[in-house]
Amino acid sequence: MEDLGKWRELSSEKIQQIIINYRDLKMSLKDSGKDYGINGLQVRNLLKVNNIPQRKNGKDSRKFKVNDHFFNTESPNMAYILGFWAADGNVHSKENRMELELAVIDKEILVQINEILENERPIKEYECANGYVKAKLLFWSKVIKEKFKEYGIVPNKTYSKDFSFPFKMSEEYIIDYIRGFFDGDGCVKKSNSLTFELNSLNKKFLEDISSFLQKKYNINTQLSITGLNNVYRLYCYGEDAKKVYQILYTPGALFLKRKKDKWIELLQ
Repeated sequence: MEDLGKWRELSSEKIQQIIINYRDLKMSLKDSGKDYGINGLQVRNLLKVNNIPQRKNGKDSRKFKVNDHFFNTESPNMAYILGFWAADGNVHSKENRMELELAVIDKEILVQINEILENERPIKEYECANGYVKAKLLFWSKVIKEKFKEYGIVPNKTYSKDFSFPFKMSEEYIIDYIRGFFDGDGCVKKSNSLTFELNSLNKKFLEDISSFLQKKYNINTQLSITGLNNVYRLYCYGEDAKKVYQILYTPGALFLKRKKDKWIELLQ
């Protein structure tokens, strides 16, 4: 007989996350506990014991429409969103679910992306067990999942041989892609001099960005590996970092306000 109380072996933080997945993020019973080795029946028992009402329909994946064909046509916004997804987004392996999750302080950019994608599902805010508040953009689309694959954005992309610099993309939009990747997984800082950084576990990806910046804009970057989980870091500083700022923010560009404000502050 199946042990419906198996979820009791989980930590309180994981139990809370399963509840958030189901109640707040509207995930199915099966998907809510999948990452923790808990099946749909066990999640149902967890919810019952914790007095969480169950939805009448277990999964509402296509209740909300999204523009399935947005990524079929290249544009600055399309490239930016692809770059952001390459850095910080998630594509699920067994279903057509895509999600982008950020700290709630950056919710504004998720709202903008949601509107551009014509995603009817609203951005969800939820509090993690540690009190950290996050915002999540979520949708289901087989068409977009297939299109993402063409640009190397696949499940477990960081470790996939398919994840690479978007050579398929027209060169005129590459800087928008890089700005999106920077907003998702980069930083700008200043100690002795202004420094621009991009981080990734994929060395070849950063090497290709470095090559593009050098050939197209004569910006010289360096590559190093950090002691934290073997993360690779592409960086430049001084005048080269200033050049990055000058090319990064094209007129009318989509961008994460918090990071652009940081550039402006450090450049003064």
